[in-house]
Amino acid sequence: MVILNNIKLVNERIKKSCATSHIDLSKVKILAVSKKMGTSKIFEAHQAGLNLFGENYISESIEKIDYFKKMGLNFEWHYIGPIQSNKTKSIAENFDWVHSVSNTRTVKRLIAQRPTGLGPINIFVQVNLSNEKNKSGTKADELRLLLEECTDFRTLKVRGLMTIPENTSDSVLIKNRFKTLVDMQKALKLDFTRKNPSVFIFDMISMGMSNDMEWAISESDPSFTTLVRLGTSIFGKRP
Repeated sequence: MVILNNIKLVNERIKKSCATSHIDLSKVKILAVSKKMGTSKIFEAHQAGLNLFGENYISESIEKIDYFKKMGLNFEWHYIGPIQSNKTKSIAENFDWVHSVSNTRTVKRLIAQRPTGLGPINIFVQVNLSNEKNKSGTKADELRLLLEECTDFRTLKVRGLMTIPENTSDSVLIKNRFKTLVDMQKALKLDFTRKNPSVFIFDMISMGMSNDMEWAISESDPSFTTLVRLGTSIFGKRP
């Protein structure tokens, strides 16, 4: 019941933010960050209406994916953690969505190691807008080059950009980060969908977490679906 009540509160927050910012409620989706959470909690979140789950610990996530497949529940699993070269094969084999792509080498490995029967892999390119050394992500001025190198990857779908801004209560700064990401994506969508519309989709943007999702929604754009990555506000503190 705790998770059910938490999701009700989250939905109210999203509904209020959309109304305040004049954003269509259908343009905001929840990605439940379920890392370190057991299958019972994930199932409770599913019963409350959630079907998109984010993981970043490979062995743990594979166990969960297999568990729910055996139950006949094929959730939409997103890999959201840092990508090490020795993990790309497991990611490519088990996840259809990857949020933390930041270089062409990783893209090439994911494509090469993707089983043919699974179809294209959906990615978000992570951008390090704050230039923090402890964060993954490509630099803003290197983003176009990365995308140029993805133009001919037929088993790839670039769904949008992703960022994790600074951990601060400075709403002006964080909203500016989100606005920058949205503006970048609008410009990239205009340019790259002309080059290869089957690869460059740019229909979604991954931004906003439990502590700043209202700011993300306020800066979102109606031409994208905004995916907010919510962990503690749904499941509580991780063990």
